[in-house]
Amino acid sequence: MKNESTDIKRRNRRRKGKAGRKRILIPGIIAGILAAIGFGLFVYYEEKTDLVYKEVWLEAGSEAPDITEFLKRPEEKVTFSKDSTFDTAVPGEYKLTINYKMPIFGTVGLPTTLHITDTVAPEVTTVESYRFFTFQKETPEASDLVTAVKDATKCEVAYAKDYDFTKVGAFDVEIQVTDLGGNTTKATVPCEVIEDTKAPTIEGVAPLAYCQGDTISYTAEVTVTDDYDEHPSLEVDTSKVNPDKRGIYPITYTATDAAGNEATAETTIQIKSMIIAAATPDTVNGMADAVLAEITTPDMSQLDQAKAVYDWVVDNITYSESAGIDDLYSAAYRGLYNRVGDCTVKQKTAEVMLNRLGIKNMEIEKIRDTRGHYWLLIDVGEGWYHYDPNLQLDGTTIFYWHDADLWEYSNTHHNTHNYDPSKYPTIQ
Repeated sequence: MKNESTDIKRRNRRRKGKAGRKRILIPGIIAGILAAIGFGLFVYYEEKTDLVYKEVWLEAGSEAPDITEFLKRPEEKVTFSKDSTFDTAVPGEYKLTINYKMPIFGTVGLPTTLHITDTVAPEVTTVESYRFFTFQKETPEASDLVTAVKDATKCEVAYAKDYDFTKVGAFDVEIQVTDLGGNTTKATVPCEVIEDTKAPTIEGVAPLAYCQGDTISYTAEVTVTDDYDEHPSLEVDTSKVNPDKRGIYPITYTATDAAGNEATAETTIQIKSMIIAAATPDTVNGMADAVLAEITTPDMSQLDQAKAVYDWVVDNITYSESAGIDDLYSAAYRGLYNRVGDCTVKQKTAEVMLNRLGIKNMEIEKIRDTRGHYWLLIDVGEGWYHYDPNLQLDGTTIFYWHDADLWEYSNTHHNTHNYDPSKYPTIQ
């Protein structure tokens, strides 16, 4: 019985041992499987994330790199993170992150470093030479001597040392241009400091002539040049000019260069009576012919025709002290068209009309004292006689007067017609 019991116990222990071993084996298998899966995922992760180069080098000024230049193998689901910025014109180290969208693990940030290096020195172009004038207010900056700088980065332009631009003379200036990478290029520029003591030159100053009412150009023909100043100033003193009153007035031109050197030139301007554009010979002669057609006939004697002209001028042209015009056709235009004017207008209006009739005439001028006066001499075949188509202040009309009669009248009326006989033919 004892042995049987012992066998039973042994069998029971064997059964229990097998059952225990089964309970331990299953979890171990599961753990092993999980471990294998984890290891596989780890290997997969490591393999997939070994995608980005840790460091990338780029020369300053190059085109911005494409994201593919950071990848060891082609991959589509990659982007730069929002805070990954860089400037290829500024040397330095830029820490970047590339976002990689992976299956299972989602988006992973992979770090990389972009090195922007600058190993190329600037290319510099300077002026061939530089002139500085003592009158200039500010000394030149180094950049004033440089015309162009070519480099991938920003550059600093400076003098290699301090230079004295207040001392007259010639010397060389060394310019150095340094970029952000520390590369430096040097250039030498010949310089000269000059003291300007020569005044500008004024050319083209000549007497001017304009008419009342004209727009006056005082500098149309005037030029100013200077040995150093490209744009010297020019001032015109016209303070003594009255553009509305006939006369001859002085003008002074003053040219000044940047150094303060001055040059002056003087001339005059003559203000004449207004010349009317329409006062051409054809126009004025046509107007005179129209009046003559009304006041004369072909069968009239020249003396009668001269009297008709005289009467028309006296009766139709109102005297005006300020309306005088000097040249023949403009004065006659004023008399025939506006029918107003001084003794010159009246005299020249009669002169044009007498010319159209073929009557010999000649202008005669009073010896000027406090005022001037003009009238005519006419010759209708009987010699020269006085012919003044101006109604005198006392109402006297001087038509076809002998010389003795005119002198008597002039002597008793404050020398109204005092003239120089030597300048004219014998008057009857």
